[in-house]
Amino acid sequence: MSAFLGPIHFWLYHKIGKQEELTKAITAYAKREGWIKDQAKYTKDLPALEDVIDESNIHGWLQEQIHDAETRYADLVGTVSNTTRFEEIRGVAFAFGKKYTLQASTSPTEAYKAFEDFFVNGMPCDRVNSVVSESEDELSWTMTQDIHAQYWKDGSEIYYTLRSEVMRGMLNGTGLVLASNDNVTYTINRQ
Repeated sequence: MSAFLGPIHFWLYHKIGKQEELTKAITAYAKREGWIKDQAKYTKDLPALEDVIDESNIHGWLQEQIHDAETRYADLVGTVSNTTRFEEIRGVAFAFGKKYTLQASTSPTEAYKAFEDFFVNGMPCDRVNSVVSESEDELSWTMTQDIHAQYWKDGSEIYYTLRSEVMRGMLNGTGLVLASNDNVTYTINRQ
């Protein structure tokens, strides 16, 4: 990784910011429902990257921010979810995704790129997702490694369920549908 801030660092920090926004949305809902009292335990405001990053350790600093965001998110969801609450949390995730609804004319390829620009998938060098097929009306990708599992006590299935809800919210009104049977292979296709 370079010794100066470049576009890739801002891109990754933006993705961490989206994770923080989702955490705040779930935290606010949980607070309103009386499930938690201390919102500050789970949320964090991100100042401008150039004001806070350790430029002598850009890669390490960004990795720490990912670890912190993922740990707080997993802790929050683990704390507030149970069988009945989880459906409500899914609804919060879908509504959060709808805040970032893609344009109706979005292609599957453009939707995939929007997801890649939105969700934290580790460091860019991790190459977590790999496109396996692409056409005008469909794009499929495979997750090459589960980098989120380390943060979830009972496995990362909850993480991927909520992530899929955010993606479905983002696709709302586009005529595109997200499918995945295993949280490893995903397909976006036109209805």
